[in-house]
Amino acid sequence: LLNRSSDLSLGEGNGERIMNNNLQELRRKLEALARLVANDVPVVLKTEGLKFIQKNFQDEGFNDEGLQKWQPRKTTDTRGRDLTRYRSDRVGKKGTLTSFGKRNQGRAILTGHNSGGNKLRNSFRARTEKMKVTFYTHKEYARRHNEGLEGMPKRQFIGYSKTLFNNIKKEIDRLFNQLQ
Repeated sequence: LLNRSSDLSLGEGNGERIMNNNLQELRRKLEALARLVANDVPVVLKTEGLKFIQKNFQDEGFNDEGLQKWQPRKTTDTRGRDLTRYRSDRVGKKGTLTSFGKRNQGRAILTGHNSGGNKLRNSFRARTEKMKVTFYTHKEYARRHNEGLEGMPKRQFIGYSKTLFNNIKKEIDRLFNQLQ
């Protein structure tokens, strides 16, 4: 028969081994989590942010708990007259589209007409620095459109959004669940 002291020492040895295995497993998971946060999370922020900006241009509005559509392009002059159609019956053109009307018919908001379009939309870039992602564009007029400055209507395409936050959270959760 084994005496009580040897029983306890065998139990303690197994307990220490189990504890060491658990600590090693915990350390491994924490290191994997640290790598995920340092390497993958900034990539998720960058990717989801750029996708969000593109989606806002595609939807012609800002997505934040639902779509807030942009104000339509101005089609009247200061007197309220329609600029897209001829007013007089000059050579039988009354009611037909003017060159301005033809140029703008079906054209997306914030899209240039004779410039290849989408220059603002495609100008956005993201820079990753440690745990920070900065979105930027070299287009000087982007801020006027986004914030509605200098008499322009606000057509926001970037900023805080619960939709963006939820997209990022869902993607980070997916990556985190792959660790387990």
